[in-house]
Amino acid sequence: MAPFISKRNYVQLQARADKAEAELSEIKGFYDGNNDENEYLKQLSKLLTGLRLPPMTTMGREQIKKAYETIAPVNGVVDYIADNVGEVMKYLELRQVKPDGTYEYIDQHWLLDRLRKPNDRYNLRRFGKAWAVNRLLFDDAFVYAPLTKGKDRQIDPKVGMYVLPGQKVGVEAGGINKPMKGIKLIGTSGETIDIEGKVFESFGYSLDDTSFYGTSKIVAAAVYLSILDKGMRRQDTSLDNGGVAGIITPKADTEYGIKPSDADQVEKDVNSSGNFNKVKALRTPIEYHAIGNTPVDLAILNSHREAVTALCFVFHLPVDLYYGQSKYENAKEAKKTIYEQQAIPMAEEFAADLLAYTGLDAQGFELVVNRDEIPALQETPTEALDRINKMHGSLNELRTANGYDPIEEPYADEPIIPLGVQFGNETYDIDEINPGPDA
Repeated sequence: MAPFISKRNYVQLQARADKAEAELSEIKGFYDGNNDENEYLKQLSKLLTGLRLPPMTTMGREQIKKAYETIAPVNGVVDYIADNVGEVMKYLELRQVKPDGTYEYIDQHWLLDRLRKPNDRYNLRRFGKAWAVNRLLFDDAFVYAPLTKGKDRQIDPKVGMYVLPGQKVGVEAGGINKPMKGIKLIGTSGETIDIEGKVFESFGYSLDDTSFYGTSKIVAAAVYLSILDKGMRRQDTSLDNGGVAGIITPKADTEYGIKPSDADQVEKDVNSSGNFNKVKALRTPIEYHAIGNTPVDLAILNSHREAVTALCFVFHLPVDLYYGQSKYENAKEAKKTIYEQQAIPMAEEFAADLLAYTGLDAQGFELVVNRDEIPALQETPTEALDRINKMHGSLNELRTANGYDPIEEPYADEPIIPLGVQFGNETYDIDEINPGPDA
């Protein structure tokens, strides 16, 4: 006789079976096929168990946070890039690919509403900067953005989007079918936050297959930062402790040195306020040695520039831009450089990860920076005139570039071709074009 199972127990058992079946069929987005048959994941999953933080050589995530808070060049370089990422975010535009390959720009959409006000504390610019700071420091950034249920799912407007502090994010690994099971915020109480439908990550490539994190560029520059930090502390110690301004010693050829009585008189003569800014004749032959930065101290101070250079190098930022030198003294040229090399690519990386997380990318949606709306990327009137002259533009093109109305005459739309310039195999008889008075 079969054992009796109550309706309540049956429902519970069925729910467990359904959950187990769902987990077996779940496939992580960047793996194809059934993960149970993936030999690589089978071996790797043995290492991916429990809550863990990535082993970062020489610097942990808390140390990276401290470097950002206490080392001026780190804060300066990271904040400079992140500020510009935040500025560029407002130029993000949503468009959808049409069947004919053209784009239809979308002005009204729930995603645009979330971007305008990501949460109850941040506007888009602050949110963009926060995301970029984490992405730059740790090479990864986690965003908490719970999705609603149902067919037309979206980021829950009652919750919004929040950038999680990178130094507190600990990844809890799962099994083969779900390598990244969830995350916990280190140092706080609470359950594991499920990744699915609640959190998405932006990250760089890591050589460590067992890591769910990126590869921090701050770690790559750690040696230089350590020298800089020690140099600053050494200088601070010298300033705090103080000391004598100089030392008086006997001349090298003095046989018996300075007698105590003579030494007292020399010290009195040298330090007397009555002798300030005067030439004083001393009976005792002496040498005066001023106390200042030694060559070693000066070398440490020079190493600060090396640390800044290393930071700029790993973050792909021209060092001349940091020091405001050369052509980057032009504010527009500086803005153009940081926008093109860092801010726009990072803003579009965030946009691509957001679309992939919400599933809008599968519907043909794209979120891109409208470069035509950014003033720093537009050519100046001088650049426009130079371009039109080189292409032998018309008079009306020159007038339009300078903000003037076009001339309603046919000749104004003809190209301006200097004398002596020819195109292709065409040749012209100068006398035929410009006949003399006897013609």
